Amino acid sequence: MKPHRQATLSLLAVTAGCANHADITGTYLPSCVAFAGSRIELSEDRFAWHKFTDEVRVDDSGNVVDPFPGFPVRGSYAIDGETLRLTTDAGELAGEMHLVRRPGQVYLLTTAEFDAWVRDGAVPDCALLLGTGK
Repeated sequence: MKPHRQATLSLLAVTAGCANHADITGTYLPSCVAFAGSRIELSEDRFAWHKFTDEVRVDDSGNVVDPFPGFPVRGSYAIDGETLRLTTDAGELAGEMHLVRRPGQVYLLTTAEFDAWVRDGAVPDCALLLGTGK
């Protein structure tokens, strides 16, 4: 009976870990009408970070200039408590974000936004929200 109990506990631990990822997977977009910002997609263990803007810049020759060189960025992520660590496929740290859960909502905040949330008790305007625009 003891080996069966251990196997059950191990299965529950693995399942709990999957549920933790499942409740944060999806697309995060600004929670307001935004003309520039980020879109972050999380799958089971991968991320894709896109930046967008409605501004178009051209160089002296009339060629459109890429406003966000190096984006989209792709890689894997790890969760440490409520901190999400994004690591590129090249092994470089792309950023750290903070998960904030509210009833029916999951936000992905920058460190500055997270500090403001802790200080003020309110989610900052235009914070990245899971599921917007899906």
